[in-house]
Order: sequence, then C-alpha cells, then structure tokens
Amino acid sequence: MTPPRSLVPPPTDATHPIWDRTRVVAREVLSTLRTGLLPLARLRALPSPDPRPELRPVVLVHGFLGHPEMFRPLTWRLLEEGFPQVVRVAYPSTRLHLEEIVEEIAARVADLGHRRKVDLVGHSLGAVACRAWLKAFGGAKHVERFVSLGGPHAGTSFYRLVPRPLRPAMDPRGPWVQRLSEGREPVPTVVIRARYDHQVFPPQRGAIPGAREVVLHGFGHNGLLWSPEAHDAVIQALTEELPDDPGAA
Repeated sequence: MTPPRSLVPPPTDATHPIWDRTRVVAREVLSTLRTGLLPLARLRALPSPDPRPELRPVVLVHGFLGHPEMFRPLTWRLLEEGFPQVVRVAYPSTRLHLEEIVEEIAARVADLGHRRKVDLVGHSLGAVACRAWLKAFGGAKHVERFVSLGGPHAGTSFYRLVPRPLRPAMDPRGPWVQRLSEGREPVPTVVIRARYDHQVFPPQRGAIPGAREVVLHGFGHNGLLWSPEAHDAVIQALTEELPDDPGAA
C-alpha cells in the first residue's frame, strides 16, 4: 500500500529491476564525471531571474564531499522559474562536526539580510544539517519550506566510512538521529529520494516521518542533483499551496 503523504512515481521498467539498477549505476558514473567538469560551467553565466513576487530566496546546502557548484543545474532551473535569489552554502564537509555545519548555514542566511523567510534545500549530509538547524537551533523562524534531497535522516549503514566528526550524525544509533526523530517538523517538509540510493542505505532511511515523499526511480544519490525529475519535484515543493499541517507539504 502506498503510504499516505507519499508521491511515488511508478517506474517505467517495473518488470526489469536489473535494468533499473544498471541505469542507476550508469547515471551515477555520468553524474560524477559531469561534476568533475563543473568548473568549466562557470564560463557560462547563470540566467538573470525575472522574479515572481510570491516566491522566496532559496538557500542550497551541499553534502559530504560536495561543493556548491554541484547545485548549478538546480540553481539554473530555480532562476528560470522566477525565484529571486539562489544562494549556495560552502563548507569543508570532511572536517566539521554537524553543529559547525549548522553554524555555516545560519551565518549564510543571516548574511542575506532578508526580513522575509527563505526556502531551504539540502542534499545528503546538507539535508541533515538543515534539519538540525530547523529543529534544534532555531532556524525554523527564518525558513518557510524545507526540501530534503537524499538526506540520511535515519543514518546509513556506511557511516563508518565518513570522518569521525560526522559519525554521530550518520550513525543509525547515533545521538543526532535520535534527537531529530523527536517531535514534529517545524516547517512544511518534502523528502525527495532515490529508490536505489547507494549511499543512504537502506534507502528508506532517507524518509522523514510525517513528511511527503517523492521517490524517484532510475536515479542514485548524486543523480538527484542532475535529474530534471528531481528539479521538477523541488520546484513543486517550493511553489505548491501550503497545507495546514506544518510537517507535511
């Protein structure tokens, strides 16, 4: 049975799971290669937005071993859709504790100097840090909506592969998983995750109880950053009518 607050697009090749997984691997390799070429993308300027007054600035937070340029494809789409400003948070993901990443997010939002709230989108570790800021450090008063892209909110079986400062945030039995599981989400939240995520394992650990989900087929963890379907889901989450329940969108 499909969970209530879930939007799970059916795979076009549901009868061929081996092909589905093969396609994910191929797209993950391609995503890695494209990411390595992203510095060349700076030669082409981002589009100038034609701001829509009902939309808010968007703050993007990358994940472990990531960098702000990984959000360039999504940034392009958001600006074309009329979001007035897109800001990408940069931080050294291999050296900081989760609390220090949260400080980087809070400082970047404060630098914007906006009186109005912003929308927040985090990928992987960045999604966990965004959620920690919202639930444990008062960030909710600055944020209208939150979108998680492939965030390991219930940890990952591969947590021992990350540097020690990050293990408390990635360990399924760690303190941050427990702390963030308590209580309702303070702002409308949507989870976008890959059915075959090889880094958030098992992939169901990317879910947030009570939040609507979009589960994409044919994409892996980093493929979410390049997927037009994922970009469409992000834009929908940031523009659709808000529900009465703040924990669901």
